[in-house]
Amino acid sequence: MLPMEATCSSAPRDATLRRERRRTRMRHELAKVAVELFTKNGFEATTVDEIANVADYSESTFFRLFNRKEDVVFYDLPERIAAMRADFASPNHHSAWTTIRNAFLNNARTWETSDAEFALARVRLFHREPALIARYLEYCLDWEDAVADIVAKERGAVSDSDLTSRLVAGSAVAAFRAAFRAHVADPGVGLTQHLESAFDELERGLPVFQRSKSHCP
Repeated sequence: MLPMEATCSSAPRDATLRRERRRTRMRHELAKVAVELFTKNGFEATTVDEIANVADYSESTFFRLFNRKEDVVFYDLPERIAAMRADFASPNHHSAWTTIRNAFLNNARTWETSDAEFALARVRLFHREPALIARYLEYCLDWEDAVADIVAKERGAVSDSDLTSRLVAGSAVAAFRAAFRAHVADPGVGLTQHLESAFDELERGLPVFQRSKSHCP
């Protein structure tokens, strides 16, 4: 039998975990409905009230979980960014680039393995709907900042002013964006496969740059 102190101290933690699981489930359910409605009727023609009603939630619940309508399509991205930061902050973390590469590839794998049809529908939407394209680019900047912070920390630099950190961050996010675009154009090739190829190209040095150097006088 557990000591009374252990039982009491675990109760708030268990309650917090249950709330987080419920919150995650609600966000996912709303996202599934939203993506279906956006795909069928268009983003602008679909209201938050419609999404909430079909998902069997209230409009107020929607806005407790998301700041604006666009965010529902990207329901899991903030947690993914936080997980990458936490992984690098852990005592046994890998190098900055290994952490970043692993985080991005794990992200791609979960997009594909959890629900491939839903994942592809999401990607198609934020490459087609103007409001979602704009929000997607904002999230890309969030990812760039997170990556730059990780690289700069390893380099003992300040991410905003460290050119190397910003270049690595921009390149990593550009690789993911290129993989998304390639996957939309050719869904037969997996997102993870596209992303692995993109990272491999970055690590080798893009051939176009190598050719450019070879033609220098």
